[in-house]
Amino acid sequence: MHKKLLFLIAAAFLLSGCNTLKQNVVVTEPTAGERARVRVVIQDIDYRGVRAYPNSACVNDKLPGNGMVANVQMAIGFEKNLNNKKIGMPETAHSVDKNFVTSEIYVAANEPITFRFLKPNTVLKGGAYDIVLKDGCYMKKTLIPEPDADYELIFTDVPQCLATAHKIVKTNESMTMVPVEYKDTTDCGRKR
Repeated sequence: MHKKLLFLIAAAFLLSGCNTLKQNVVVTEPTAGERARVRVVIQDIDYRGVRAYPNSACVNDKLPGNGMVANVQMAIGFEKNLNNKKIGMPETAHSVDKNFVTSEIYVAANEPITFRFLKPNTVLKGGAYDIVLKDGCYMKKTLIPEPDADYELIFTDVPQCLATAHKIVKTNESMTMVPVEYKDTTDCGRKR
């Protein structure tokens, strides 16, 4: 009887680890064809992170190539393994601010790419009970990047749940942040 119970507990633990590994794969970046560069910026607090869905105008965890771009506390052992990747994008106020986590990736140009941002509700641990603050934030946005362009996507929930997208236009003398169209999107297909 005890062996069966131990086996079931071990199996459940191992299977949950497999799911964690699936959820923590890095997004697949294109190595050929027309590309753009994207920097994802999130606040360095208890976020679950940003996941990207290349060549898709919706969120579908079954799509090939989808994966994490930036995260803060995904799972023990994976806290910050996907962050602070640099590919040579121009620095901005957010990319050098230590209160933010950033990650830069290559994406296919002229193709939709969807980003899913998740920050769960805060749970304050109390003596006899916990207090759940309704401060969660969940957004899904789609961008169609232009060839050889640089973009900065910022996801935040302070002071409100907000996602912004800017094209970084740099000349010899200056740098300008130009707002770009960044559409709300939906889920599609089945989730894992």
